Amino acid sequence: MAPKPKAPPIIFTDDGWIFTAEENVSVADLKEKIVDGYAGTGGALWWSTGDHEVYQFETEIGEKFGDGSSGLDATAPSFVHSATPGVEDRIAANLQGLIAECGGPLTGLARLCQEAEIPFFPRVRMNSHYVIDPSHPGYGRFRREQPHLLIGRPGEEFPEKSVEWGIRTGLDYAHAEVREHMRRIACEVFERFDVDGIELDFMRHSAFFRMAEATANSYLMTDLVQKIKARLDEVSAQRGKTLQLAVRVPPTLADSRRIGLDVDEWIETGLVDIVVVGGGFISFETPVDEFVRAAASTIRLSSGRSPCLIYGCIEATRHSDRRFLRALALRWLTDGADGIYLYNFYTMSPEWNRQTAAEFSDFATLKKLDKCYEISGTMSFSPTEGHSAAFRLAHPSTPLPAPLPTDSPSLGPTLRIRVADEVADVTGGLALRLDHLPPEDRLEVELNGRALSWDQAQVSGDGWSRQQAAPLFWASYPTRPVEQKMEGVSVEFAVDGSFLRQGTNEIAVRLVMGQKDRREQVVLTGVELAISH
Repeated sequence: MAPKPKAPPIIFTDDGWIFTAEENVSVADLKEKIVDGYAGTGGALWWSTGDHEVYQFETEIGEKFGDGSSGLDATAPSFVHSATPGVEDRIAANLQGLIAECGGPLTGLARLCQEAEIPFFPRVRMNSHYVIDPSHPGYGRFRREQPHLLIGRPGEEFPEKSVEWGIRTGLDYAHAEVREHMRRIACEVFERFDVDGIELDFMRHSAFFRMAEATANSYLMTDLVQKIKARLDEVSAQRGKTLQLAVRVPPTLADSRRIGLDVDEWIETGLVDIVVVGGGFISFETPVDEFVRAAASTIRLSSGRSPCLIYGCIEATRHSDRRFLRALALRWLTDGADGIYLYNFYTMSPEWNRQTAAEFSDFATLKKLDKCYEISGTMSFSPTEGHSAAFRLAHPSTPLPAPLPTDSPSLGPTLRIRVADEVADVTGGLALRLDHLPPEDRLEVELNGRALSWDQAQVSGDGWSRQQAAPLFWASYPTRPVEQKMEGVSVEFAVDGSFLRQGTNEIAVRLVMGQKDRREQVVLTGVELAISH
């Protein structure tokens, strides 16, 4: 059995914010505002090469941003660009300026990361379902000129705001032309550039086939991954340097298979070296441990290949409060994950990066830090469009939101939160979030079989505060989490370690109505369990 390769405790990602936020970007800017921000953290940097088959690097195969934009309309609607009007010219100018100065951003970043001893992977988005008008420069020639290669066929209609309608503009990998184009793009980033590996991002965005054909077509995607891996191994041998293939996939093995990604097989047969689990949208309901078990029991262990590394993904637009990040990190590392992958945190300050890396790298310290666990909510089925439809397709449903019965007062949901902390000496709080709660109503709540007193609950009908990613976080630097007012009713109970368990904690909730025969339902929208050491 080959030993496990050294794994960075944290993977930082960057979606190319600097091209949007800054003008006249230079190599010095790449160093100061990107690479230096991760120096000394012990982490890796994985950098996005573009979106919608329009690339922000010096590609010789794909379409560079700004190429062939004559006659197109930069004011046309684009989810990616419309929030920052006029950014299209800035992106194109920054790309051309870096090509003139150093050969291009990928050339420059690869060299800078090598000098800083930061493992560097280009990230290739395997699809995009952003809503972008075809006349916008960000839509891309590949789709504009070949609409027959998309999931929705020309002239085909779907129920508006349905998942099928939302994913219709994405690439359909059932077509050989699509698979070959993406193979060439993926191989280019490690054939031409001195990098440490490549990420194939199957969560940007997570629909690759027509819904009814996805599972049946999974062999086509496996064949594509095999071809990329074979070429990567050839380049590794030529350079005398091990290059790793990473994939980011849906939050469960079953959901991966359902959308056409046979991740079990990829792990078992050694096609992938690193698997990043999920998009971070239902982090607390993401079974990273099932991927750990799959990696630990594969035939690659007896074939001399190094074991597959497993990372859990945290998404900044879902969790920016350090307490949630620590809870996820402790749970996943306890489950055997090799590290944590951070998405959309790329404009946080260098100080934030260093503190986060330090906390995730020191397991003994992490166990003693304050945390907050929660139950992740289900993503909406309808209405949906664009990338939200692709995300909905790739995710399972979760226990929340949960309507509380009005016609059966003895019934209510029993919810479960798994706590990784040792709890004997902790204090904490259980918070229930509801869409509303009439003043004459109350809740009966049990935590691990023990009743919590309603008379001692803190009830606020004026909502609560939660740390969120900064507005337009992708267009300024540095940013920090902001407090956001959340609408609804908050019910909070103080608890101590005697109420809690290390492991699964059960929370039973029942609605006691003060007014009988009322039909309006109260909906439980959130459950949080804070731990203080």
